[in-house]
Amino acid sequence: MQEKKSKLKAFAAALTGAAEEKAAAMNAETERLEALEEYAAALASAAEKRRASALADAKVKENKRIVAEGLAAKRSLLQFREDCADDVFAEVRRKILELPQRPEYAETLKNQLWRALDAVPGAREAKVWLRREDMGYAQGLNSASPGVKLEFLEGGFSLGGLVLECPERCRRIDLSFDSALEDLEGRFSELTGFSLEEADGE
Repeated sequence: MQEKKSKLKAFAAALTGAAEEKAAAMNAETERLEALEEYAAALASAAEKRRASALADAKVKENKRIVAEGLAAKRSLLQFREDCADDVFAEVRRKILELPQRPEYAETLKNQLWRALDAVPGAREAKVWLRREDMGYAQGLNSASPGVKLEFLEGGFSLGGLVLECPERCRRIDLSFDSALEDLEGRFSELTGFSLEEADGE
């Protein structure tokens, strides 16, 4: 009887040991699987971060490329507009410089005088400034404006035209080519829009 109990006890101990071993093995496998899952998740997270970083870098590079191309196009357009304005201005300036040497210049001065006098209706006297080279036109201009006493003076401008001053009307009408050219240059500068320095973002 005692021997049978010992055998049963040994058998039960064997079963218990086997169950414990199996449970330990199952726990170890579970821990291994959990570790693998954590490792896989870490790899996936790292890959996603690298992908997001690569996309962000690509987006930044693309934005920089678009901005650079936009600035280059803007600079090219501004350069073209400035070149066109320079060419036109140079041609206009050439024609203005040539005008005093042309036969119709005397008529141009008369038209300028009448235009200036129209701006001061009723004026009885006025001062007229001419270039030193144009003082020879004074007599003809005086004859072209009967009823108005004109005093002709040598002006400080050099390209041509005239300046009329009417003290009784407190008016000064500057029709000199120098002022016209300066005004024209300012207008051409406005037409060209932004400067190239602004196009470069400076």
